[in-house]
Amino acid sequence: MPTRNELLWPWWVRVSHWLVAAGVIALWLMSYVWYETDWWHRLVGYAVLAVVAMRIVCGCLTTAECARFYLPGWCAICTHLSEIRQKRMTPHRGHNPLGQWAVYLIWLFIAALALTGWLSRTDALWGEDWPVELHAALSLGLLALIVVHVLAVIIVSRLSGQHLLSQMIHGQAQSLKHTSD
Repeated sequence: MPTRNELLWPWWVRVSHWLVAAGVIALWLMSYVWYETDWWHRLVGYAVLAVVAMRIVCGCLTTAECARFYLPGWCAICTHLSEIRQKRMTPHRGHNPLGQWAVYLIWLFIAALALTGWLSRTDALWGEDWPVELHAALSLGLLALIVVHVLAVIIVSRLSGQHLLSQMIHGQAQSLKHTSD
């Protein structure tokens, strides 16, 4: 288990996380509240994709254990699911197995949204409905993933005793129950 006040998430992980979150929220507001999908929407969308791309590059080059990528196997996922069912969870340094796969899935959705957004503006597909419809479906899928992500942070925080939200703010390991050191 990480010790209290141990740096888990480097600054660039936390900044990229919150920039992507802010960008996705802004894109949703533009699309579904203000109905603005012109150049501001495209600019913010490509900026979010660029932040994800930079996070991937930094994650490949980093020596920070928690920020590196790994592919959790089926055994690790089954163990993790078993812990959830038993309402107890071993704290992880970084993402747990399902969390790591969720990160990859969210990034895949963001890349697919950027691609379908771009395709819907190309001359070759001008007038075609499928890129716009696929883009809208992907945005709903991303929203569902984000809801699951937020619920998982709450549940995993409670089951593991880690304060995951504060870790993503200041980067340090912190338990929910403060014990004297």
